[in-house]
Amino acid sequence: MSFPAGWQGADSLFLDCDSTLAAIEGVDELAARKGVDVAALTAQAMNGELPLEAVYEARLAQIAPTREDLAWLGERYRATLVDGAAEVVAACHAVGIEVHVISGGLRPGILPCTRALGIADERVHAVPCPVPENGDAQTREQLQVAIAHPLAREGGKPQVLAELLDAAQAQRSMLVGDGASDLEAADGIGLFVGFGGVVSRDAVREHAPLFLPGPSLHAIALLAAGPQRADALASHDPALAERAQRAIADLPLP
Repeated sequence: MSFPAGWQGADSLFLDCDSTLAAIEGVDELAARKGVDVAALTAQAMNGELPLEAVYEARLAQIAPTREDLAWLGERYRATLVDGAAEVVAACHAVGIEVHVISGGLRPGILPCTRALGIADERVHAVPCPVPENGDAQTREQLQVAIAHPLAREGGKPQVLAELLDAAQAQRSMLVGDGASDLEAADGIGLFVGFGGVVSRDAVREHAPLFLPGPSLHAIALLAAGPQRADALASHDPALAERAQRAIADLPLP
């Protein structure tokens, strides 16, 4: 059983949501529901071709989500979980690894999914999206709350992670994600794993210390467990541990 050199495992696992934990981009799903096309803007931001803040406000202003829209999005996330997501979260919790979600997605849409996975609300770090109680679309003042959040702009994930973790904790933490915003946080975390099981982005595939092509997330459980918790993982869920080992067997390890 091989692990990256010097890696002993994570005490905290941070998962991106869109195109990592779930097989959708939430903002694009809302746009399609509203008849608005923002997919090209999303792709440019995730590929690192445009700063996230350059597209976030434009996309959200066009979509103008309501409470009903965000509830619908929550069901879409739950319905499109990537293969292995639920098993990985459950296994990590079972062996003592804290699981967080860190995302530039809209927090009210993500929470139904993370709650179903057993991830505590305080470990879900995403963009707030207040909406009117009466079902009307988001006001400009409410829009400003969203776009002012660090995770709605370039450099936000490294900032949020630094605020959550001191240097020692960072070295015992792992981040998994598919996009440029995840890659820019790689230097501030113990192990960054690029994920290509939904979308394989060139920059992430080329520059991530470790790239998992997917299509499933099973390998993440074993990588997070590391050598210190590998036996505990195998004892808790032998089938998951076996699938994870097969998935990482041929990966080039840093």
